[in-house]
Amino acid sequence: MFSQKEFIEATRQFVCVRLESYESKEHQDLVRSFLNGRFENTAFCILAPDGEERLTGSSRSPAMVLGSSGRGPQAAPGSSNDVVDGMNQIARSYRPKGVDEQMTLQDFHTFRQALNVASGDQRLLLFVAAPDSEKSRIRKVLQPIFASGEFTGRYHLDFGSSATDANWSDVIEKTSAKTGYVIIRADEFGQTGEVMGQLPLTASAENLKTALLAANERFAETEERKVYSEHVQEGRREDIFFEGGMPYGEDRDGDGEIDHVGGGKGKGKGKGPGRP
Repeated sequence: MFSQKEFIEATRQFVCVRLESYESKEHQDLVRSFLNGRFENTAFCILAPDGEERLTGSSRSPAMVLGSSGRGPQAAPGSSNDVVDGMNQIARSYRPKGVDEQMTLQDFHTFRQALNVASGDQRLLLFVAAPDSEKSRIRKVLQPIFASGEFTGRYHLDFGSSATDANWSDVIEKTSAKTGYVIIRADEFGQTGEVMGQLPLTASAENLKTALLAANERFAETEERKVYSEHVQEGRREDIFFEGGMPYGEDRDGDGEIDHVGGGKGKGKGKGPGRP
């Protein structure tokens, strides 16, 4: 459903927030608020523009909330058409006040997480290595680019932090400078990556767009779609493990503790990339 054209078009009427629940306790607490105190690795709810009022019930997935038997946690899973129709109906009640060119840009907790998620989602990562004093100007350059249809949803974006990302280039091949716009292709498990393009912070928006499109064209020609089950098995064979900021696992009984079933601290090895 998430790759369906109609669903993607419907989501563009909303501000879509992806919680980084294995990097942030604050995000885990928010997931719990949607699931009656439980913590599971997915939750879905539609909020009003104030970010507080809930316009739907909340549950594990869009289909469970906007399914054919009505909105709410107990709704039966419906078809993707039910979800799209429900989202469009809600969107018609609200008129956007902002403009796309003032959109809030994506940013991750850490570069290593951004690289991991880019690998899991099979997208290129645009990493901005810049001093804090330059970031406001850079955001103004990037906002209209990422609001454009040919860029929306095709790349991940991360702004480097001097506190957590000082050594970002240590795991990246072919870096030519410590600052700049860096277009990165993550490796299979999001542990390392290679540069597919690098521009100075003074680059124009047009030059940046040209570089991104060219890199994505090369990426699309050579990137093979991952089969999740095979990918996980290979990760386990190679003993790949991404250490998140929060313990892996779910708290399905809502007792406040992660339920480690049949594996203790080792559970989670081989999960592969893309598990924020």
